[in-house]
Amino acid sequence: MLPCEVHYMHRLLKEGLSISEVARRLGRSRQTIYNWLEAETNPSSPSPRASKLDPYHAYIRSRLELYDLPATVLLREVRKQGYTGGITILKDFIRPIKKAHVQRIVDRFETEPGRQAQMDWSPCGYIWHQGRRRKLSLFALVLGYSRIIWARFVVSERRPVLLECLERAFRELGGIPWELLIDNMKTAVAIARTQDHPAVLQPAFLDFSEHWGFETLACPPYWPRAKGKIERSIGYIKTSFLEGRSFKDLEDLNAQLRIWLAEVANIRIHGTTKERPIDRFPADLAAMQPLPAKAPYPALVRVTRRADHDGRISFQGVRYSIDPEILDFRRGILVTVQVSAEEEIRIYHEDRLVGVHAKKPSGSPPQDDPRHALARRRLRQEPAWKRPQGKTPAFAQTSGPELQGGLPEPPLVQVRSLDAYEGRS
Repeated sequence: MLPCEVHYMHRLLKEGLSISEVARRLGRSRQTIYNWLEAETNPSSPSPRASKLDPYHAYIRSRLELYDLPATVLLREVRKQGYTGGITILKDFIRPIKKAHVQRIVDRFETEPGRQAQMDWSPCGYIWHQGRRRKLSLFALVLGYSRIIWARFVVSERRPVLLECLERAFRELGGIPWELLIDNMKTAVAIARTQDHPAVLQPAFLDFSEHWGFETLACPPYWPRAKGKIERSIGYIKTSFLEGRSFKDLEDLNAQLRIWLAEVANIRIHGTTKERPIDRFPADLAAMQPLPAKAPYPALVRVTRRADHDGRISFQGVRYSIDPEILDFRRGILVTVQVSAEEEIRIYHEDRLVGVHAKKPSGSPPQDDPRHALARRRLRQEPAWKRPQGKTPAFAQTSGPELQGGLPEPPLVQVRSLDAYEGRS
């Protein structure tokens, strides 16, 4: 064993880990651990011999402080400097260094409630959604202190969907973390972080973060384990919830996920904290930024449209029906169209929901809600004087003799007996 491994071994043993667990983390056999402990108690035991890698230890440590480089990359670099050994001894040397560095990254946020949340996407295969085969993705966010998980399945990883999921998570959790740790996803990061420069965020995502008041931190390249909390949370959802599950559609899947998070995931004893996330959540919530009384981020509201006389609007090459009751058989009623994370068209008129449809590809036939079609037929069958006419304006007329003293009398109509008609040939 190398000196750094021995140091790491003693630290793990002081933390109360068993010999088997220490051996597993070091990638050694239990007998090797026993032999080294025996050698330390018996000074007559031979000391470890020098290694060909010893002159390159400082360089390797400096590289691993910045990047999670694989052993093959480090091997090429040290061989250019004169190293003549193999890759096995290199792997043995860098293993405890990587473990220790990742642990420092995790520990940095471990004791600070409310400071950080981690988020990520994960592909989950395919789902039949709204008549089409779509990719199923999992969006998940975990609070760094309590380990509370918020998650949702979606069929798109586009930026509007990302922003809607984040906004919904903030509202349902009841607060906003001060920092959000992400990887170098293209919907949020324009230029990845390098050794010399921080990451450059996409303007739209930067605007969103400023809207809600959190700072975005992008992981260093090749350091996926730096956001290990969200990686483990996603793996937990995929193996303990999604694997083997049956559901009708995307809405049903998310309904089951909400129940599972509340009744299983967030009330279990967490393996690292040894506490239930729900019990630690109040400390997170108290330290997070309070949820401001703000409207949804403007980018989530897509466009406005004007309805035609048939009670439909046109959006991205498809006509969608709306509630005809708002039309009064007039053209040009202004409505707002919004697309949800589930790619559902939601149409609003003056804050009233007047239409909900599954989003269809351009060129699809008109999408009519059966209730809208029924109301449209009913209105057309009514006589014109019974149709909704809108609000009658109030006014006062100060002239006109026919209105003085009340309404005018109806005109006189001559009344004749039917015998007059029956006598005609």
